This record gives sequence, structure tokens and C-alpha cells, in this order.
Amino acid sequence: MHHTSLEQIQITANSRIEGRLNAYFVFAALVLLLVAPSRLAYVCALACFVSLGIDATGHDYLQVVRLPVYFLLPSLVLIALFTSGPTAVSMGPLSISSTGIDRSITTGLRSFGSMTILGYLVVTTTVPQLFVALRSLRCPQFVIEISLLTYRVIQILLDELRRLEFAARGRLGFRTRRSTFRTAKLLSFSVFLKSMSRAETLNDAMLARNYNGEMPMARTTSQGHGYAAAVLTLIAIAGWAV
Repeated sequence: MHHTSLEQIQITANSRIEGRLNAYFVFAALVLLLVAPSRLAYVCALACFVSLGIDATGHDYLQVVRLPVYFLLPSLVLIALFTSGPTAVSMGPLSISSTGIDRSITTGLRSFGSMTILGYLVVTTTVPQLFVALRSLRCPQFVIEISLLTYRVIQILLDELRRLEFAARGRLGFRTRRSTFRTAKLLSFSVFLKSMSRAETLNDAMLARNYNGEMPMARTTSQGHGYAAAVLTLIAIAGWAV
């Protein structure tokens, strides 16, 4: 696995959309995705932001978005299994309804689309850029602080996952299929506990530096208006016009 910190990925990202515009672009895309009535809009957003993310950071983008996939897939299976309706597939005592399959597909496409949009934001937007964008949108101070702390905890979670996976590979934890499942189970348990511990350490470090919720403003230059307009227009057309 490529062991690059999230901060390094953000700094070295070669995004076609830069500055505060990048955050505005992501927020607008999320709104379109949430209100779009067509699945085609979800697929369009998924394709566009995966392309933008890979173009900006290469393989690192896929490493970032793969973690939420592990948590999302079991949820989609549960939606398909426990949604009532006419039976479409029967496997012994288990049966899957056509309504469950349809709802699982819709939820999955919307979730994957949203995940790729947020993943793109994570790998291309630094904390100061995001802070400036939120301030310019007149967001309340406590909302900005909570958002930035959540953003930072996500970085801690990913860094901790990289460290634990590296240690597991050194101990041949992925040598066989059986050991891979066992290691994945242990990693999912350990990464949460260790991330919580590091988050508490981060809070103590901020308090020791007299952090009071005020952060310095960074000056950024927005670029890539044409790319942003093209992607948003494409999602809107796919959601309503098609």
C-alpha cells in the first residue's frame, strides 16, 4: 500500500478546480445529488468525480474512498434482505424482494456518488481552503469548528488504518483468504479504538496551544470555473432532462 499522509496528498494534488471554488463545487454537487430524481444523475456524479479524483491524485484517491466502501456494502445487503415486497430471489430461508433490490440499488448509487464527491473534496482541498469557503458562506462559527474537527478525525482514521495495515502485512496477515478475513475483522475493531485515542490526543494538543475556535484565514485563488460548470450541468441534465 502507498503510505502517503493525507496532508501530502492534498498538497501535491493537481486538481483542475482550485481554491474556494473547489469547495463550492463539491457542495453544489452534493445538493444536486440529494434532490435529483433520476439514478442516472448518481451514476453521472460517480463517474465524474472518480475521474476528477484520479486525475488529481492518481491511485491515492482510490485508497481514500475504499474505506467507506467496506462499511457501505454490508448496509446495502441488509436493505435488500429486510425490505418487504414481492419475492424476487429465494435462497433457502432467505428471500430478497424486488422492492428491496430496487431500493438497495438506488441507495447504493446515491451513497457511492456522495462518497466519491466527498472523497474528491478530501484529497484535493486542504483544511485552510475549506475553512475559507465555509466562512465566506456565512456558516456559524460552531458549525465550522465541528466540521473542521470531523475533517481532521477522518485524516487520523485513514492514517491509523495505513499504519495498522502495514503492521498486519509485516506479520503475513493477508497471506491466505482465511487470514485476510481474520485480519480485516481485527483491523476494523482496532482502527476505531486507536483513532479515538489519537483524536483525544489531538484535542489535548489544541487546548495546550490555547485554541479557542479561531483559525487564521488563508488567501486562495479560484480556478477551473469551466470544469465545475460542465460537471454540474452534466449532473443536472442527467437528473432532470434525461
